[in-house]
Amino acid sequence: MDNGNLKIGFIGGGNMTQAIISGLVRSGHTPQCLLVADPDPAQSERIHSIQADIQVTTDNDATVNDANIVVLAVKPQIMATVIGTLTLPAESGSRVYLSIAAGITLNSLKTLLDPAQAIVRIMPNQPALVGAGMSVLTATPATSKEQKARAFYVAEAMGAAAWLDDEAKMDAVTAVSGSGPAYFYLFMEIIEACGRDMGLPPELASKLVRQTAFGAGRAAVDSALELDTLRSSVTSKGGTTAAAINVLEQPEFRAIVARALLAARDRSIELGKEN
Repeated sequence: MDNGNLKIGFIGGGNMTQAIISGLVRSGHTPQCLLVADPDPAQSERIHSIQADIQVTTDNDATVNDANIVVLAVKPQIMATVIGTLTLPAESGSRVYLSIAAGITLNSLKTLLDPAQAIVRIMPNQPALVGAGMSVLTATPATSKEQKARAFYVAEAMGAAAWLDDEAKMDAVTAVSGSGPAYFYLFMEIIEACGRDMGLPPELASKLVRQTAFGAGRAAVDSALELDTLRSSVTSKGGTTAAAINVLEQPEFRAIVARALLAARDRSIELGKEN
């Protein structure tokens, strides 16, 4: 079956579901093949504002039964309750379940669903909301090559995607890319504030920071060069950039960043145990 005609059902119609649907519609997926179950009429309106032909219902079971791919897009704290209310089809066939809930492990999902089911866990990040996310996928042994390809197709609707064989490393993924956007936003906040303190108009300071961050990110993604090489290409000996980098390269700066990422990883591990 052509991916564009796969029936993809979403349990939960929140922001990440809307981001995935927007990406799928942009890529040419047949809108009538997108199914969303959500009890909130406001979410229904937002989904129909993306494309009027998307099917929206309050019936979780109907969505699961009709779908080739089921995306479990509810908050982690209600995942067990929502799955517990589902009447799962007796024959799963080629159906694959995708979870985008943070901290819910494959073992937990196998317990909630069925160890024989094809299950993929996806860790997206917030830029997925604008189609520029980074998603990492890991799957149960019961997931076939075709089912993995279908899961990857959904993940790519949010931006870039990559597979991870060892789920234990997903906590590190959470620290680097899941939480990562917040680190960049904080650094941007600091630079913007410094720009204002040096006398720049607030609107200009904001524009300089946002466009510089966008351009640097784009250059890093598009270039085959290592990050330190890109940094060096901007840093002339004895120049203004070198003066700033000399301050940032103090040992405590790298240590603070490392402690921050380790704290995020360790909290991800704790949340996984709680779920």
